[in-house]
Amino acid sequence: MPARGLLIALLLLTVSPQTQPRFPIHVESLIYPPLPRNARIQGDAVLIVHIGSDGSVSIPTRKSGHPLLLQVAEDNLKKWKFQPGESQEMEITYHFKLSEKASDYAPTECAFDLPNSVTIFAHVGTPQPIASDLSKPAHK
Repeated sequence: MPARGLLIALLLLTVSPQTQPRFPIHVESLIYPPLPRNARIQGDAVLIVHIGSDGSVSIPTRKSGHPLLLQVAEDNLKKWKFQPGESQEMEITYHFKLSEKASDYAPTECAFDLPNSVTIFAHVGTPQPIASDLSKPAHK
């Protein structure tokens, strides 16, 4: 009887294969947002996204993370495009990391570990201007 159970399990695996994660065919880099960067907010922003059969991304569901980081991740994820295929849901994690070390690199580095992870790394030596500060007239 154990051989029969194994045979049925193998048959089920062949008849209903697991859905393979689809890879994005278009992603966009993002910068560490100035407000969380200056406030030294870091951590993961985890989103659940529905990928349509045409590869489009519907509005993601926020799963966990700081609201300021989640908003940036959500805005970025809406710009992604995946390979066409069967509709599915996927968890995407954005890792926001800060470093005090001086660097010769750009203020923000964005690395994709596709299909489901992005790391945004920023150096925090100098505070970045916040959008609301840019609209104020300069005092002389």
